[in-house]
Amino acid sequence: MDNRQRQQDEILALEAIFGAHAVEKSGNPDEHTFILHAPIDTMEAQLDLRFHLPDSYPSDTPPVFEWVCAHDMSARLRESSPGFIYPVRQLVLSDSMYDMASTELHRVWDEEMCRDVAVYSWVVWLGEYLSERWPQPLDPIPLPKDSVANVASSSTITNDTQSATSSTQSTKPDSAPNIFTGPPLEMKKSVFVAHVAQVRSADDVRAVRDTLLQDKKIAQATHNILAYRITLDNGSVSQDNDDDGETAAGKRLGHLLHLLNAQNLVVVVTR
Repeated sequence: MDNRQRQQDEILALEAIFGAHAVEKSGNPDEHTFILHAPIDTMEAQLDLRFHLPDSYPSDTPPVFEWVCAHDMSARLRESSPGFIYPVRQLVLSDSMYDMASTELHRVWDEEMCRDVAVYSWVVWLGEYLSERWPQPLDPIPLPKDSVANVASSSTITNDTQSATSSTQSTKPDSAPNIFTGPPLEMKKSVFVAHVAQVRSADDVRAVRDTLLQDKKIAQATHNILAYRITLDNGSVSQDNDDDGETAAGKRLGHLLHLLNAQNLVVVVTR
């Protein structure tokens, strides 16, 4: 059996294992490349890997892989479980991890009995390898019921300094971080007030939000937009945002925190 037939048989095997949708073939028949969307079920993550199969593969040359990206699939729960924030993990491949993966791919191919299934055997190894080094899925943060109900509210915060800073005077749980509230900013007939706190965990984020919503004017605001970034013990970053009904506002706020490389910080903007 020639190499091209063996390659086709391997791709068919990958489709049978991961599903036809998981293998994205090149539209050019002269380019023997494909992208594999490989799930890591235990991690609730998906790897996107591009493979190039040389003419001499699998008989004499190993396949070549290219890291495309990784997806935090736990975010898919957003659609089925409204009322929660799902912290997004940072799933990246460092240079040392890439070198280890490349070495292992050559080792797997070098084992004569595994050459026709080198890609599958290596992807299984890669999933186990990354599971030991990537952060596990984080627990969702439930949104306060008042916040969910207030999405449809048409009330706004008045342009009054006392009402803008009243959140710092509300009853604060002993475990809640200190919250710093800025002066109100009026723009296009809307009033915006920013609240900032240092956080170290999902519980801290929840405590900050619960504390702010004890203030009736904040709880009855049209939107309370939230974003946070937390640096975990292993160096990875947990980050997420909530629009609270203001389309893409949370995403923009989270992007700003990312650009500023903000760490261990939650920002809530009340409108």
